Parts: sequence; C-alpha cells; structure tokens
Amino acid sequence: MAAENRKRHDPRREATRTALIEAAESLFAEAGVEGTSLRQIGAAIGSANVNVVAYHFGGKEELIREVYRHRLPDIDRRRRELLDEAEAAGTGTDLATLIRVFYQPLFEQTDSEGRHSYARFITGIERSGMLATRGQVNSEFPETNRVDDRIATCLPANLAPLLNTRRRLVAGLIANALLLIDREAADDPEQAEHHFANAVAMAAAAISAPAPATTNSRDIRKTSRTQACNPAD
Repeated sequence: MAAENRKRHDPRREATRTALIEAAESLFAEAGVEGTSLRQIGAAIGSANVNVVAYHFGGKEELIREVYRHRLPDIDRRRRELLDEAEAAGTGTDLATLIRVFYQPLFEQTDSEGRHSYARFITGIERSGMLATRGQVNSEFPETNRVDDRIATCLPANLAPLLNTRRRLVAGLIANALLLIDREAADDPEQAEHHFANAVAMAAAAISAPAPATTNSRDIRKTSRTQACNPAD
C-alpha cells in the first residue's frame, strides 16, 4: 500500500502524465484521434519509452477522458461563477447570456502558446467521431450540466427533438470563432472579444431559430448527453 501511495503521489509521474495529456490534446486537435499514434504522443514530450502512454493511460480512449478531466474542472467552476453573476444581475434566464456563460470559459482558456487548445481538441474529437467519450465523464461536471439545462428551458418545447443537433452545430460555430481568433486576433484582445461576442449572438439566434417545417426522423429522439453532448464543452 505504501508503495502504491508513493507511485500515486510521485511528482515526476504526475508531471509526465500532465505532459502526455497536453501533448495528446494538441495532437488530437491537429491530426484527429485516428491520425495520431501513441508513439507520437510519447515522442512529443521527449520520451524514449515507446510504451509510455500505454503505461500511464492504457489507450487512446482513457487518454481522451483524462484530457477532459484535465481541462473541465476549471471550466466547470468558471461556468458556476458566471452563472452566479448572471443571476445576481437578473439575467440568469436570458438565452444570449447563458450562451456566453457556457462558452466564455473556452474563450478564456488558452495554452502556453496562446491558442484555444481545448476548443481545438474538442473539434478534433468531433471530427474523429468520438464525441461519445465526453458523455462518459458527464456526471463529474454538474455546473456544466446546470447551465446546459438552463439553456434548454429557454427554448420552445417544439425544439426539443432538434436540441442535440443544434448543440453540435452551435458548438462548431463557437469553435470556429475561436480558431479565427487564434489566427487573426491572438494579440488583439478588443478584436478577439468582438469576434467572440458576434459568435455568441449568432449562436443564440441559431439555437432558438424556428423549427423547419419538416423535421428529419433522426432528430426525433430523446435528449441524451451520453450519446450526443455539446462538442465544445
């Protein structure tokens, strides 16, 4: 037991795990899950051990879940803070405000190079068809769920069958805005805020747009975060 505790709290081990998680976040964002090998992730942190990722995480799916667990605690706490501020200001049921509450933590999060690394990662996960992994850690982030549920209550009941699809489309819109900021406004906070505010306004309009006259049968299904969760959360 003592040996296991030393292993669990070994600072060098934790530093290696964190480096692997952040390397995976970057590589999955750029090349997708299927385009990134475990060896590439290990090599990205300068490890000569070709099995270093397997030793710490087992495989790609567990590594993906650990990226969520690395980034989402701070994002979840920040969403709670922003929702509390909105409620104190009397705007806790305003759709555009709630969209900003949900996505502002992603706007605020950047890596050591100033890029919106987590939003990029989620885009890569969506592109690789592995978004269901996000639902596997859903219960660990209650504040995110609370904001998401609050957004749903702002929408007309007839949009419920479309909500999963709209979440994904809106998340893509926000993610692309963050990529635009990385390319064109990384050193211009005022322009970055303008791009983000514009994306929030567009997202609020998109998620609440009237339902089309004909709804695809694939959209008529029970809302489930396990099967379809917000790809940028």
